[in-house]
Amino acid sequence: MTTYSDPVQQRRTVLVAVLNNAEDLRHAAAEGWYRIPQRSAPPRVGADYLAFYQTGAFGEEPEAQTITYYAATRRYRLLTRRELLPDEENHPRAQDFYFRIEFGPLQRLESPIPSATMRRVTFIHTSFDRLLHANDLRDLFIPTQEDPFHRLWDALKANRLRPLKNRLVDEQPVDITLRARGGNLGIVCADPPTVMTQERRPRSERWELLWLPIRRLDNDLDGCLRQIGASLITLGGSVLNQPQPAPE
Repeated sequence: MTTYSDPVQQRRTVLVAVLNNAEDLRHAAAEGWYRIPQRSAPPRVGADYLAFYQTGAFGEEPEAQTITYYAATRRYRLLTRRELLPDEENHPRAQDFYFRIEFGPLQRLESPIPSATMRRVTFIHTSFDRLLHANDLRDLFIPTQEDPFHRLWDALKANRLRPLKNRLVDEQPVDITLRARGGNLGIVCADPPTVMTQERRPRSERWELLWLPIRRLDNDLDGCLRQIGASLITLGGSVLNQPQPAPE
């Protein structure tokens, strides 16, 4: 495994997903994509990396109930199950929408992360630094009050806005969306990629993307809220409205 000392790299985000059997692992390795039902998706689908938790269904294999593999995400799409799996076109959920997350080659963690006490795992959104240094699955969890995404979400709600989760803008996952008269403001709670290729830029005139780095969300949440307010005005929306104190 490559050891990352770059602090920016270590702040990259990771979504831990579940693999239930060896066939799922082979499929992920060979075809390079993973699906998540839109209706049961976690609050944040977008991440720089996917990591895979292999459940107890892997039996006596040493990788059972561990996170051993991860991969860099490449592309996000929203498709129906029928489009994802055309051989199962008569499935009862054929018309349901799924996030298809495409990723690069699987990489193996130098020290696989065991699950000593947790037996039921869903999705975990964490940092790349935690992935590299965790001794147990529980070490990956970021307390809600320390998670920049949740802090921003709560601040927007406190300012009487109506944030929406998990949108895609030209295959770019957006963590939080705010609607305005002139379009939509998409907020990504992460450090922007070092190089923004044309394929990764939002091209729709109805969207404006705002990247808010993790460090800035941690250190200057009020400044981030001011920038969001300015972007909303540009889109024809209103400024942030601080809740008024209750009358004495």
